[in-house]
Amino acid sequence: MIETTLGFLSLLFDKDETVCVSPNKYGYHSISQNDMNEAITLISPKEGVNPMFISEKSINLIAVNPIKGWRRDSNVTKFRSFMVEIDTGTLEDQKKYIEESKLPYSACVFSGNKSLHFAITLDEALPNIDMWRFYNKWIMNILTETDQQILNPSRSIRFPGNKRHDGKQLTQSLVSLKSRISQEDFFRWLFEHEDKKPVQKRERYESPYTDIASLDRVPKSVHNMVGSGVLDNRNATWFYIGCCFAEAGFSLEATIGYLMGAFQEENDFKRQEWEGCLKSAYKRINK
Repeated sequence: MIETTLGFLSLLFDKDETVCVSPNKYGYHSISQNDMNEAITLISPKEGVNPMFISEKSINLIAVNPIKGWRRDSNVTKFRSFMVEIDTGTLEDQKKYIEESKLPYSACVFSGNKSLHFAITLDEALPNIDMWRFYNKWIMNILTETDQQILNPSRSIRFPGNKRHDGKQLTQSLVSLKSRISQEDFFRWLFEHEDKKPVQKRERYESPYTDIASLDRVPKSVHNMVGSGVLDNRNATWFYIGCCFAEAGFSLEATIGYLMGAFQEENDFKRQEWEGCLKSAYKRINK
């Protein structure tokens, strides 16, 4: 692999993760990153369609998140990266728009046609697709001049270093390659635009114990998340859960009381830190 490819892959993915690449807009089955050193075999999900054999030089697109299997949202293995794209204005205008928004991005790629693609890659992946969609929508609400149809984590970004096969057929070039973004910096930027948050505030309820029906206002995915146990990305996950309960109208005290049974204290994650995540969520929602 060439140096540009190695740097780009190490930004978006961990070494053991499989990826989906393609010479066109149709991504097929995942491959190992090591396969890029050899002839790449792309398998179609349709029966009777012969495999396609390409080289690294033929890659035009790569799914922004790691995938195992067919390029589908359900096969994304880590929800680490977001992507924004601007199709209008000059390239200088597009770059200026993103810079003025102060979006903390990890990489910028020229599409080889008329647009810039920006990748936002977190240093710690989000735990599930529901959380990814929540924050992705928040980004879209803030950056209204970007492509508003980028709504799925299996979306592809332009692969730098190779000539584009359609459009102006220019070389897809890496404009800038930075680093992964800390969740702290990412959340700080989002909450500078709290009015763009996709979850709308609802009527407050005093307690889940006096009005059990109010639990229906908490998304089912959050109930499932709590029920299955929060083991990974604990700070970000409990922060998100706290935001959902606050939006549903529960008081902080009621939320702590209700979630106490689902919390398991560990040596590196004490109750004080857990409650701190929930308190931070309430400060953001109800400040």
